[in-house]
Amino acid sequence: MKKLTGLCLAFMLVLSACTPSSQEAPAKFKAGSYSGSAKGMNGDVVLEVTLSEEKIESITVTEQQETAGLGDAAIDRMIENIINSQSIQVETVSGATVSSNAVLTAVTNALSEAGVDASTLEPKTEDKQTSVEDATADIVVIGGGGAGLSAAIEAADAGTEKIIVLEKMLNTGGTTATAQGMIAGYETKVQKASKDEPITYDAMVANLMNNALWKLDPALTKITVESSGQTIDWLIDRAEVEFQPDALVGYGPLKMMHVVDGFGPSLVEHLTSTAEKAGVEIRTENKAVEILMDENQNVSGVVVETADGTYTIHTKAVILATGGYSYNPELTALLDPEKAGTFGIGHPSNTGDGLIMASNVGAALTHTNHLMAVLKDYEIMKDYNGTSNSANISKFIAQENLVLVGQDAKRFVDEKSGGYMTQLLNEPIFDQMHKEGAEFVWAISDQATIDAAEIKRGENLAFITADTAEELAAKMNLDPAVLKETIDNYNAYAAAGADPEFKRTVMKPLASPYVAVAVVPCEIITYGGVARNENSEVIRADNTVIKGLYAAGEVSANSAYMGFTLSNAVTWGRIAGENASAFVKE
Repeated sequence: MKKLTGLCLAFMLVLSACTPSSQEAPAKFKAGSYSGSAKGMNGDVVLEVTLSEEKIESITVTEQQETAGLGDAAIDRMIENIINSQSIQVETVSGATVSSNAVLTAVTNALSEAGVDASTLEPKTEDKQTSVEDATADIVVIGGGGAGLSAAIEAADAGTEKIIVLEKMLNTGGTTATAQGMIAGYETKVQKASKDEPITYDAMVANLMNNALWKLDPALTKITVESSGQTIDWLIDRAEVEFQPDALVGYGPLKMMHVVDGFGPSLVEHLTSTAEKAGVEIRTENKAVEILMDENQNVSGVVVETADGTYTIHTKAVILATGGYSYNPELTALLDPEKAGTFGIGHPSNTGDGLIMASNVGAALTHTNHLMAVLKDYEIMKDYNGTSNSANISKFIAQENLVLVGQDAKRFVDEKSGGYMTQLLNEPIFDQMHKEGAEFVWAISDQATIDAAEIKRGENLAFITADTAEELAAKMNLDPAVLKETIDNYNAYAAAGADPEFKRTVMKPLASPYVAVAVVPCEIITYGGVARNENSEVIRADNTVIKGLYAAGEVSANSAYMGFTLSNAVTWGRIAGENASAFVKE
């Protein structure tokens, strides 16, 4: 009996050795590659997720059109974080929320194709022991765009040794990285090489001031224009920026626009590389939140926030190059209540950080009623988390039979008094909105015009359409009789070639069926900001200088307008860098 028991035991041991352990974990995933897509800022983000039985092995981007240096960098960071955590429970990238969420949704969809509920994947935890330490610098530049990088290079060239650039975003670049790379200038090497007819300073400044409706600071604008050619030559010589061989006519009749090969991203790449070679330390994802002052109210440091904690950089000089506030409509409304109701469509880094920090230490603010806005589709902006692209309505606004009406169903402006982004058009729209307590005005055209121009509405939405003015009014919740009268009067003016109400000269008649869409001005760039003098020193309301504080670029852009934005950034960055360097040597 004992012998039988022993044989049975031996048999069971052999059997157990040949049988998979009941403790072995089942496969977590069905191994393979799966595709998922989601809508990003500029189009679909398509990813391929490769799984082993145990983990997410890789995520590959197969299609994306996100903004270079911003959205595409966010995609890369999100993929890295998802793979590291083996979960979609990761933070989005600051300033690139739409692109970040597109990655999360696309990965979720790919995992769903593999039969996996992404929400059930718990993040892999790691013991992350990191700390931040206070630092010391001769000059701290806040903002790593065109102005900030130029300031850092100029300060380094002037002999300043310890320069730190703080950039809150994932990469350097800011608005400059998304620009077309067009820079206005005269008497440049490019123009001389192509034997262009010389342009005078007087012609340049008149062109700029006329475009800006003479709303710029005359003394500061004079410096921007005078330095514009030198700025382009400096970019060529110092930063090795390559320009297209011929200047172009743009923003007026002058052949003054110089185009960077590779546009804004290339300009940023060259400036970043030049700064690093000059010994400048660049700290990305480091957000300056406060300027510190000593007992004499001079600059003494900067408080910086990072994902790993908060620290202080002790310094004698700070250069603000943080951009404007065109992504902070709440601040816009505070600084200029007439612009309340706008949506922010500027660069995501342009949240007014520099204005707020400077104001908190006594800086005066100026020109805060001056910005550029673009008409966008109100419903998409409000209800669909709209972007400049998804809510684009510019072709609609450009039609020669465009009619704008308020909630009273009446016209209120010469709809062709300026381009679709000028204050000549947008200011009356803001006024009408506030007069009526409304959040938008109505834009009207007709179906034949929309079809001929191949105009499509974003988010796959349809325009409001109707065969009669009365039916259109009913769909718009307007008075049918009044809207019919408005359209009839406009058509009569168009036929006669004269508009007695608003003196409009460009008119084509409207024909049934009619088309309408609600529109709202959305801020894309701001021209007001921190007050400064000709040395780029920040000043108080009593015109005294805040020692050690400088400003350059869109944070104080009352010396630039269309065509001169990049020139203004680089020129004033260099001025700030040179003067800050001289100050710290005193």
